[in-house]
Amino acid sequence: MKALILILLTCPWLCVLGSAPDPDLTKDFWNSPQFIQSFMGSYGFRSEIEPRISKAEQSLLKEVIAKAENQLEDAIALLEKEVDEKSSAAIDFALATMYYQIGRLSKSAETYEKALKKFPSFLRARKNLGFVYLSLDRIQEASLSLSRAISLGENDGVTYVALGYCHLLQEQYVSAENAYRMGVLLFPESKDARNGLVNCLLSTGRYPEALALLNELLQKDPENLYCHQARASALQGMDRERDSAVALETIKRMGKLNPSGYLTLGDLYHNLGLFGSSLTNYELAIGKKEKLSLSRYVRVARILIRRGSYQDGFAYLGKIDQAFGHSYSKEDRKDVRLLQAEVLKATGKKEASEMILKEIVETNPLEGKALIMLGQYAWEEKEHVQAALYFERAAKTDESKVPALIEHARMLVSTREYDQAIRLLQEVQVIEPQPRIDRYLKSIQNLLLSSRLKL
Repeated sequence: MKALILILLTCPWLCVLGSAPDPDLTKDFWNSPQFIQSFMGSYGFRSEIEPRISKAEQSLLKEVIAKAENQLEDAIALLEKEVDEKSSAAIDFALATMYYQIGRLSKSAETYEKALKKFPSFLRARKNLGFVYLSLDRIQEASLSLSRAISLGENDGVTYVALGYCHLLQEQYVSAENAYRMGVLLFPESKDARNGLVNCLLSTGRYPEALALLNELLQKDPENLYCHQARASALQGMDRERDSAVALETIKRMGKLNPSGYLTLGDLYHNLGLFGSSLTNYELAIGKKEKLSLSRYVRVARILIRRGSYQDGFAYLGKIDQAFGHSYSKEDRKDVRLLQAEVLKATGKKEASEMILKEIVETNPLEGKALIMLGQYAWEEKEHVQAALYFERAAKTDESKVPALIEHARMLVSTREYDQAIRLLQEVQVIEPQPRIDRYLKSIQNLLLSSRLKL
């Protein structure tokens, strides 16, 4: 029979800081001779463990198999006319397999299910149904069907690898590991079996074991991208940030580091205090044609600003504008403009910062961070009534309530309104108790007591 036409699953790589590489089954799995043989086998049947077929059905199957060689659709049409409730489960099995070959997955699953109703212990139908469920992304059903096939006596590596994948997606790591280890034994050339086992080890924090396995695999296949990416993740998990950076630099020299990898490398260099290398990789990430979500790059700008690299942070915001400005959502624009206002404030450009903040609150009246910053500006100008209004508005949202109450209290202390400041800080301690606020509150209470004694 001609090679089986398969629907392939792709696996885009994302090497995010602290995460394992994507575990999806690769096209090598779905296209492997082992999978095709496991799924297809032959259209013959083993009478001792599979449904019996009459002589008439045997004749029908011979005709259908001959026709399927070059006229698969016609073969399917012929079987559809003959299959009914009384026909052998073997006929349903053959029809379901042909449906799979032409990509009619839902119909294939339905037909395998009919075969199993007629003959519940039909091993090949049970196994193939698991593969079809997996292709339909019905992971829990696939897991149950493949497990049942194994309990009926199936013992090929492909089935164990697929079952391991199902368990891994359901975060059943012990079961996944057991299945993948069987897959490695029975299907030793399978990269998916080894990759799945690595993911189990990474997902359960067994980084030294994962690293040892990856080092062994890289000795055999030094160009294996998956192993290099997984190795970087394992080293990060072991807090070996410098070694993890070296691992990502290796991928970078291979010309295969994606934008997510560049951001991860930038983060590692940032943590190591190598800010020049950090910035270089952050800029390479946003310069790539392939783009990640806006939030990933906004986080980078925030890192640069928080470490005092205001010029670099502002320049990075400009790059974000160039890359995403035409597609900003209302929320995106607000986040970017807030960071720009922060940089302008930090570099002494108060008027420009204040203009941006007022623009933000016009369209986002309860944007707490902008309101707090405006309150601080008003406070600096001794416009205490206006500042209080800003702080009170900011305190209306849960996200900014606590910082708004604290800033308002600080302003009240500066104007010697201790009673009101104490009430605000007591409210803070009810919402979010903090030792530093408790100490501040006690010092204000002492000031209030001292001021009353003087009177």
